[in-house]
Amino acid sequence: MYQRRRETRGPQYTAHDYSISISDVMSALLYVFIVILIIFSFNMGNSESDFRSEYEKATREREAIKKLHEEQSEKLKKLEVGIVELRDLAANLKRDLDQHMAKTSQLLHQLLTDIHHDLQVENVQVFIDPNHGILRLPNEVLFPLGVAQFAPGGEETLTKLARVLQRHLPCYAGSIDKAQRPSFCEERQWNPGTLDAVFIEGHTDNIPLGKANPFANNLHLSGMRAIKTFETILGGDRGTSPLKDLRNQKGQPVFGISGYGEHRPVISHDTPTAEPANRRIDIRFFLVNPKPPAVIPQLFGELDRLTQKLDALK
Repeated sequence: MYQRRRETRGPQYTAHDYSISISDVMSALLYVFIVILIIFSFNMGNSESDFRSEYEKATREREAIKKLHEEQSEKLKKLEVGIVELRDLAANLKRDLDQHMAKTSQLLHQLLTDIHHDLQVENVQVFIDPNHGILRLPNEVLFPLGVAQFAPGGEETLTKLARVLQRHLPCYAGSIDKAQRPSFCEERQWNPGTLDAVFIEGHTDNIPLGKANPFANNLHLSGMRAIKTFETILGGDRGTSPLKDLRNQKGQPVFGISGYGEHRPVISHDTPTAEPANRRIDIRFFLVNPKPPAVIPQLFGELDRLTQKLDALK
């Protein structure tokens, strides 16, 4: 008998089912893309806002720096002007000081030359060094070798010297504000307040003193000779000479003494030598100009202003 064949069917997949699946995926991807786009847009907005904020901050800082630079430049210009003014004042001060020093040197030369001339008239031979303000008396004129007692004629020599000094030193001593010109001072000599000090200096050779000598060494001997010379010029123990009353611009006594022994020789010797040139009494004159340069107060005032400008730059 004929039998009908049974048909067997397996699972079937249709195109329609596949299309729905792709649509779902595409929808999901689109959704994700939209979300990403929204996030990106949001972030871009924040980034733009941050960038604008940073730009504005940088602009403000740049303007502040520019303003500070302009202020500093202005201060530097003022400082440069102050430096130029200070340099001009310094140049003026140097010129004034040079003129003062030249005048003082000229007066010192004049004083020593006048004293030397008058001593020659008195038949007193001395050596002068106008550049260093020194009037030198050979020791043998005043003191025998190794002692502090005057040689014959030594005290008389100092008396003549004192008489000459009395004719010249009052013209240079005293205070410029209170001095009255003595009748014996010539116009060219009248320079009150310029004499600052007169030092009587004792010097010896470098031969050691013997044990029998009353002085411990040459330093003591030179000091005592300076004291004896000082006392004699100023009128002895009574101090009757007008020279004793001489004062400088500050009101201080003009005359002083010092002893150097063998330590400031005119001619140096490595071995003990009875060098006559080293045995001497030096009278050293110190002159000053009583009027400081007028530019000095201006210079200090400008220095103060310049210091304030420097402080302002800190």
